[in-house]
Amino acid sequence: MRAGRRPGMLPRALVGLGLAMALVAVATVAGCSGGGGDKKTNGLEGLPAAEVGSRAVTALRTAPGVHLAGTVDDPSGDAPADYDLVMSPTTTQGTVEEYGQQTQLVKIKADTYVRRARSYYTATGDADAADLLADRWVRLAAADAAKYSYFTLDRFSDSLRSYLVGLAGKVEQEKVDDERAVRVRSSDGTTFEVANTGPAYPLRITLTANSTTRLRLSDFRAPSAATAPSSPIDLSSIG
Repeated sequence: MRAGRRPGMLPRALVGLGLAMALVAVATVAGCSGGGGDKKTNGLEGLPAAEVGSRAVTALRTAPGVHLAGTVDDPSGDAPADYDLVMSPTTTQGTVEEYGQQTQLVKIKADTYVRRARSYYTATGDADAADLLADRWVRLAAADAAKYSYFTLDRFSDSLRSYLVGLAGKVEQEKVDDERAVRVRSSDGTTFEVANTGPAYPLRITLTANSTTRLRLSDFRAPSAATAPSSPIDLSSIG
């Protein structure tokens, strides 16, 4: 004689079915809320290479801000060797390495301020100026500030457009620091690596011409407000 089912007990088949349904539900939720690996792409992978580059430059130009780190290999030595800058549409602040020395840089609209150690002025043959300017913030005259004019979000972005014409061939999908990206190239070695989700921000760029420039871009958001240095020496009013 079979023992009767105790009150409150579910048939084993129903228990199994309920467990299976619960596991399916958990898997579905996990798939929908997973860590970004299945985020929808922004479609760059289906575009021509030159269009990928163009969209990247446009996204950069209209970004609220960016952290830009660059290294320049210039045989002539005319270009800054390294820079680490935070740029917004109206301000730039950070450091630039020139002649083996560091320049602290702040740009606020049309005003450009720099601070340099005595060794900078010695290295550039301006030892006489060091007594007045070393370790002091200086507001540059327009002629001297011109060398930093491309270190603004709009001017820097626009300077990249001349490299777009050579981009051609296959659009490759990859990851940059675990972020989905696409890579496009030109025959001379110029490379744009661009975010493949969300805005088409450029993440890494290599530019080849007379020099080779390697750029890393991140933090596409409005930076902290830049303020003008206190009591700078105003070279624009001297002479």
